[in-house]
Amino acid sequence: MNTRDYLEAKSFDGYKFFGAHKKDKGYIFRLLAPNASEAYIIGDFTNWERQAMRKYSTGVFSITIDQAKIGDSYQFILRDGESKVKKIDPFAKSIDYREKAAVICDGSYKFKSKKIKTDVRNILQVFLGSLFKNEEKSADEILSSIIDHSLDNNYDTIFLMPVNEYQNYKSMGYAPLNLFSYSNRYGDIGFFKKFIDLAHKNKIKVLVEIDIGEFDPDNAGLINFDGNNIYNYDYDDILYNYHGSINFDLSKDLAKSYIQSAVNYYLKEYKVDGIYFPAIENILYWQGDKNRGINKESSEFLSKLNTHIKESKALSLASFSGEYNYDIDFDMVFDNKTKACLNMLKDQPIKRDYYKNFITDLINKSTSTNLLGFSYVDSFLNEASLAMKMYSDDKKLEQLKTLFTFMYTIKSPKMLFMGDDSGDLKTFSVYNKFDFKNFDNNIEELNTYYKDISDLFIKENCLNDKDSEVSLLDIEGYSLYAYKRSFKNHNLLVIVNFTDIDYEIKSPYDLEELINTEDLKYKGSGNINGSLKKGDNIYIMPFGSAIFRIK
Repeated sequence: MNTRDYLEAKSFDGYKFFGAHKKDKGYIFRLLAPNASEAYIIGDFTNWERQAMRKYSTGVFSITIDQAKIGDSYQFILRDGESKVKKIDPFAKSIDYREKAAVICDGSYKFKSKKIKTDVRNILQVFLGSLFKNEEKSADEILSSIIDHSLDNNYDTIFLMPVNEYQNYKSMGYAPLNLFSYSNRYGDIGFFKKFIDLAHKNKIKVLVEIDIGEFDPDNAGLINFDGNNIYNYDYDDILYNYHGSINFDLSKDLAKSYIQSAVNYYLKEYKVDGIYFPAIENILYWQGDKNRGINKESSEFLSKLNTHIKESKALSLASFSGEYNYDIDFDMVFDNKTKACLNMLKDQPIKRDYYKNFITDLINKSTSTNLLGFSYVDSFLNEASLAMKMYSDDKKLEQLKTLFTFMYTIKSPKMLFMGDDSGDLKTFSVYNKFDFKNFDNNIEELNTYYKDISDLFIKENCLNDKDSEVSLLDIEGYSLYAYKRSFKNHNLLVIVNFTDIDYEIKSPYDLEELINTEDLKYKGSGNINGSLKKGDNIYIMPFGSAIFRIK
């Protein structure tokens, strides 16, 4: 690493220099704290007696400890004037969050499988915290279960919510202690790398969410790091965000190099296929508020970071609160478009035609850069899971099946949160354990339908290809929609009925039915259509939907 480049926000490899690095004997520790007058290290290897670190003109402190070994905990003590403060190593790969200390760990692993080149089509969003609540399983078993579930349910991509170490369990990993650590709650780095390698072996991509907009406010962390706020803002009105976390100041060169290096670390050292940035409105706008104006420095930095990710042949994704119409070139953005679907299905059927403009916009305007589906937020907002949000107590299965028909036939890559593909009738909580194989209360046969509709989506270019087309058809019906999906010379007809009324429609084509929510194997009525000639009646049951191949 070139130290001068790091100081000038040009570095993407700070992790190769800073932090703890193995020597022939012991470890060398390097710390960047240009405004500190003195720095010391304390740890298991010094019996927690401080040892002075040597300072260089660049602001780098270093020391070699021959006795340091894997598993040892340590802290830095920084002096700024008369004050001293204990700090966690910003580049620590492992952190004991209870003791607020870095931990030396062995991150060596030889990857056997190459990264996946196929397009992202169907994403499973995973919160590791709930999976690791299951103390009866090992880390290896838990991580392998994610891959098994992905293979069984036609997911080609696993999206892991933040894996950096964090203190407050309710934060779910957002506002981390630093950007390089892998949380001890989720096993160790070796298991994690093995998991990514196994995913690639099974042709599954892995995306990791990195929260580059904020960090933990604990004084042992990044805040006021060396007495001069090298990572955070200097002004109180923008120091904290609305959640009480500290905003990264992305106008500062050292903060830029730090984040660039963290992103590159996950791309190079973990071989992940892409990075997902949460809540980018908090980066694009001052305090996430569009009315306060664009944060130009931060938005320019985000654009530069995107360029690097793409040059690394990886994906850049983001979530945005609202409808995203910014010009930063993400591969995909998850925004609030699908909230209209949930609001509609929570409402009485008689009121669902009020949502017609939202639904037709989703059909007509969605593109391959719109990541659509339902995230973890949709599984705990209003204290109701996705399945629980369906109107009525006895028609949840019917409505969820048709919701999946709709979602998997509009033009976009898809995302679902773990449990939603099985109709989990339990509000998501960070305190509850989760197991892909064991549900206390789920909607029977929902997962059977999900597997078939997602399999159809993966196999049919009319549904998944970025160059496919969509045409909304003009048919009579209350909250009833019909549209064609086309790719080259192949065409599909999709009909979805969001109401409790049954319909008969004159078929405009010769058709072969591919899937129908009323099939008996999905616990339906058995009233399906099969093959139809032009002019025959298509029967669509209440809350029903079907997909046909146009002959």
